[in-house]
Amino acid sequence: MNNSDDRLQLESLDPGSEDPGFWIRLHGRVLAQARDELARRQMAGEWSIAEVVFQWRKTLVPVTLLAATLAGIIVLGQGEPASPLSPIALEEALVEGLAGDPIPTVLGRTAELDEVAFLTGAGGF
Repeated sequence: MNNSDDRLQLESLDPGSEDPGFWIRLHGRVLAQARDELARRQMAGEWSIAEVVFQWRKTLVPVTLLAATLAGIIVLGQGEPASPLSPIALEEALVEGLAGDPIPTVLGRTAELDEVAFLTGAGGF
């Protein structure tokens, strides 16, 4: 970056350049402010899953109730669909788009089914 051998003077950016005890005091303040959280995390290392879930109850239960209430309002607010779907039988779905009446004629036979005649008649093999 700097092709010359000149070094940049960065002491003005260092808050501890004029105060030798600055970094020690900052370290002490940060640790003092974090002491409670560090103690809680150390104790949490020994918790079981049930204890963690029990700790979440204060937040988890109200949020769950709120989500269930909003879902109920949304579902009830939608009302009936504009065009209800008509139920369709499996047989109707299988013969849709086929010419003739293939399933009832095969099912209506009293004689034994000839597989070769069925496949050739239905446009198979």
